[in-house]
Amino acid sequence: MTHHLPRRDAFKLAGGALAGAWLLTGCGGSGGGSSAIDYWGAFPTPETEEYFRTHFIDTFNESSERQVKMTTKQLTNLASQTDTAVSSGNAPDIIYSPGPTTTVSYAQGNRTIPLDDYADQYGWNDRLLPWAQQLSRVEDAMQSVPTSYGSLVMYYNRAVFEENGWTPPTTKAEFEALCEDADSKGIIPVGAGNSGYPAQSEWYLSCVLNAAVGPQNLYEILTGDRDWNDAAVVDALETMKSQIDKGWWGGGAERWFTNTDPDMCTGIANGDVAMYMSGTWSFSSMGTFFTDSGNDPQDWDWAPLPSLAEGVEPGVFPMAIGTALSISSDSSDPDTAAAFLDHLVGDTSRSLGYLAEQGENPPPVAYGADDFPEGIDPRAQRLYEEIPASDNIGYASWTFLPPQTNTALYTEFDGVITGDMSPSAYADFLKTSFEQELGAGGLPTPFTPQ
Repeated sequence: MTHHLPRRDAFKLAGGALAGAWLLTGCGGSGGGSSAIDYWGAFPTPETEEYFRTHFIDTFNESSERQVKMTTKQLTNLASQTDTAVSSGNAPDIIYSPGPTTTVSYAQGNRTIPLDDYADQYGWNDRLLPWAQQLSRVEDAMQSVPTSYGSLVMYYNRAVFEENGWTPPTTKAEFEALCEDADSKGIIPVGAGNSGYPAQSEWYLSCVLNAAVGPQNLYEILTGDRDWNDAAVVDALETMKSQIDKGWWGGGAERWFTNTDPDMCTGIANGDVAMYMSGTWSFSSMGTFFTDSGNDPQDWDWAPLPSLAEGVEPGVFPMAIGTALSISSDSSDPDTAAAFLDHLVGDTSRSLGYLAEQGENPPPVAYGADDFPEGIDPRAQRLYEEIPASDNIGYASWTFLPPQTNTALYTEFDGVITGDMSPSAYADFLKTSFEQELGAGGLPTPFTPQ
């Protein structure tokens, strides 16, 4: 089984922005009558670790007869150590997954237990947003609890937009007009690049596919009712390729493989890049790029993705699960493990406090304006108010694609960038890979478009 760190953590470890992220996993010794359930955590900073320990671990242990024991580990080792532990029968009580694909694999291998009774007991079905609840099911049984989520948006500099008379585009025509104007002024229209982290390309591909193909068509592709080489997919890829050739994305093909995510975030801050389509994991760090380059950190902002094709509604939010937690089938105390899972997702003030203080993505539940603590960044609050209210939500590739097809999505796209592979041949390659994995089973269950 191949594992990847969640996108924000892999980027951080590759020298990217100080994106907030927390991952939970365990290794070894959940059985044997231990007095505590085992749990490993890994954090981007000591401050984030201390905050989590104080507000999640300590508060649970103070209210429970059974305890949670957390040991801090390195981010780079979590996924592989989890897989080794699960495969060897030494799984922790709570099993971490970076997304639904891994959860499905563990569930189909009988490594985790169904959570439907606990979901009824704790009301998870009522708390979780419908798409997240559906995604947590494997063969009609709830197998995981998603504890963090985010999306993909378009970042921009408000001061630069005002100076140039721009507004965030909502249609393909508006997007292309802004790109043409920015290019004429020597500004890179759309940030892009994958130096140091090849999977970065799938951020941009997820944005384009959701904005140009649309959630309904993507759902049909993910369920096998439509092919990956569908005309809508090929058209979107051909358009993106032509825009890369114009230099609209990252300054062109030659710069794609040297640009980094920090380069593009700094470009937004300095006005060298007009727009940047990336993940909401950058909310906690975007201001740093503005401050470090001598610009006002209040000037960064975000907008939902524009529509990039006729018939696709603007403002799609591609959904991405950052952390999904399951209970090991070998756990000596699944009741306590379930109680701890509820502790992570069942208290709105605790989850939003973590978002406000450490920039950590909250669980996928509905939040009202009165739920957010005083002092939270209004840009983060706006995101987590708008997504639950939206009926235009889509699919991030690393959350909804099976592993081999997801890897091919960004590795094979290098050939499209360089011109060694045509967009149609690339789509054919994805079709073949996906059909093979679809036939083998074990795919995440995509939510039905809302």
